[in-house]
Amino acid sequence: METKFLPESATRLSQAPVDYELCLSLDWLCKLRWIAGAGVIVATWLARLALGLNLAVVPLTLIGAGILGYNVLFTRWLNHLTCGLSGANIHARTQSRAQIAADWVAITLLIHYSGGIESPAILYFFFHIILATILLSGREAYLFAGLAIALMAGLAELEYSGWIPHVPIEGLLSTRLYDQPLYVSSTLFFFASAVIGSVYLATRTTSHLRKREDEIIALSQDLQRAYNRLYTLYASAQAVNSTLELQEVLDRLTHSTAEVMGVKACTIRLLEADGQSLCLASTYGLRDAYFQKGCLLVDQNPLVREVLAGKVVAVDDIATDTRLQYPVEALAEGIHAMLTAPLIGHSGPLGIIRVYCDKPQCFSEDDKAYLATVANHGSIAIENALAYAALQNLDEAKRKFILTVTHELRSPVGVVRSLLRTLTGGYAGALTKVQADMLNRALRRTDFLQTLIDDLLDLAAGKAGLRMDEPPQPVDLVPIVAQVVERHTIPADEKHITLTLETSSTPLMTMGVAGQFDRAFNNLVANAIKYTPEGGRVTVTLQAVEGQARLTVSDTGIGIPEEVQAHLFEEFYRAPNAKAQVKEGTGLGLVITKDILTRYGCMIRLKSAVGKGTTFTVTCPLT
Repeated sequence: METKFLPESATRLSQAPVDYELCLSLDWLCKLRWIAGAGVIVATWLARLALGLNLAVVPLTLIGAGILGYNVLFTRWLNHLTCGLSGANIHARTQSRAQIAADWVAITLLIHYSGGIESPAILYFFFHIILATILLSGREAYLFAGLAIALMAGLAELEYSGWIPHVPIEGLLSTRLYDQPLYVSSTLFFFASAVIGSVYLATRTTSHLRKREDEIIALSQDLQRAYNRLYTLYASAQAVNSTLELQEVLDRLTHSTAEVMGVKACTIRLLEADGQSLCLASTYGLRDAYFQKGCLLVDQNPLVREVLAGKVVAVDDIATDTRLQYPVEALAEGIHAMLTAPLIGHSGPLGIIRVYCDKPQCFSEDDKAYLATVANHGSIAIENALAYAALQNLDEAKRKFILTVTHELRSPVGVVRSLLRTLTGGYAGALTKVQADMLNRALRRTDFLQTLIDDLLDLAAGKAGLRMDEPPQPVDLVPIVAQVVERHTIPADEKHITLTLETSSTPLMTMGVAGQFDRAFNNLVANAIKYTPEGGRVTVTLQAVEGQARLTVSDTGIGIPEEVQAHLFEEFYRAPNAKAQVKEGTGLGLVITKDILTRYGCMIRLKSAVGKGTTFTVTCPLT
């Protein structure tokens, strides 16, 4: 069997290293005792047979066997301990005392049967004295040193007085010394002084080392706490900054702060626009009934004013602090201490973050520093969320403005177009050549204006969430693409452009709205024909590839410069060479196309080179 030890990393987190080392030392001592017991037996017979010394072979052999025997018991006892767990080390310290006591009895018997006060084995006591100072406390080491002196003195006295027989090693000494008072007293004096001196030096050294060890342990624990807080601060900062939604930022901040600091609860109150009240924005760990008292009024709350001035303020005992606005309600909630830090933005105070404890005198200087750090990080996250919300509101206002304006323009522009068509159609009388040319130009401009208004309305409605689309349903892309290509056959023929279609012979079904897909694909094919010179080619291909419907629209047109390709899907953007060739254009066609395709889970990519043409590739999931 092997002694069961917890991993060292786990042990050092749950107890002092000296206790863990005690288990290791006991295990090592048991292993060493196997050698000692066997060594007594081997040395006895070797001295008798090889050196011719007349030893008490039987008693010494029994002593060696006894050492091996009780070592079996100690080893089994140690095997049942799980060093590192709570309570196991108490048994380990008990066993250390038992092992040393048993060894000292064995050494005393060994000394007695190997010459008593004359035995060279007396030096083995010093080996165990060193072990005692390592394994035991200083007081216990002195007690065992006294026991060693008492054992030797008692043994010498019993042999000297004749109460027990003296067992000499015949052939080792030529004279008897055990019955000479001067020898016995001087030997005991030097033995006792050497034992006490050894214990003193050893315990002083070990106590100094253990003091340093305790300092290192305390420092490592402080470092561990600091690391844990830094890590959790980093983790909470990541969680808080992973979103720009204000409520999510606040809730994550209160939750993580309460858990890391190990407190009862945490709240965040934000300053209202009037700057006179702090109203609850997020809470964790407190009942809703506690907050029915309402907002904190800056004028009536000295503590709040102190915090908003930039201080981290601790209330160690709510029952005795007079700075609070609602102390009775706090005590009723089970709150006895609180710590508050300011949330300061670039333009001034944003609010406060507060943690609550269920016992007085709860917060340390480290807690104050930590909450101040949390507040600094939290202020940045809150400001970012507020700025994001403001941008969203501004963007929403812009979209609604565009939607309103373009909607108001649609009706009068429609009337103008209708009147111009009436005039150019000759329904109001014959027109001269100059009049007809001028009206046709006005009609083309009005048609372009109508297209721009329609595009703006569609784009603004989509971004403002006001689009009234049909629900997605299975749609076959094959007839939609075929219809789009057929629609552009005449414009392609007028420019002597070869327009070809390569399509799947089987249906390609995806989820969406047929009219929306028609508009998106129509934009791609129309652009290809518009920006391809006379005599060029436009190829439209629709196939099933790797579980997706893949549409490619390739042309041999003017191409798109590489440096502007990233801007093609931006609102109102048109490539410089496109504007040079075709004056009219809204710069919204590709934006609307991408918006439609993305809405139904499709992707669009382009590959283009100036003077060589452009290829748009659309992939949609098949159902």
